[in-house]
Amino acid sequence: MPKEYTNLQFPNNAKGQAEKLQALQTYGGQGWRVASETITHGKFKGGNACCLAVLCLPLAFCAGSTDGYINVTLERGDE
Repeated sequence: MPKEYTNLQFPNNAKGQAEKLQALQTYGGQGWRVASETITHGKFKGGNACCLAVLCLPLAFCAGSTDGYINVTLERGDE
């Protein structure tokens, strides 16, 4: 059987990590294994930071950031 690959993506937050664990359990039961995993960090919410900075400069740091992503590549076959 030739190698097969599939990619999964989850938000980099608590819910996304729980979803990832559940998916890995499901895929693992079907013979898939993790080939690689990367995490993309979120981005600073610049628009919100600008608005808050107009009110008071230190408030810009309260703008927060978006969630990044967890990218998982699974493979199976050729064992």
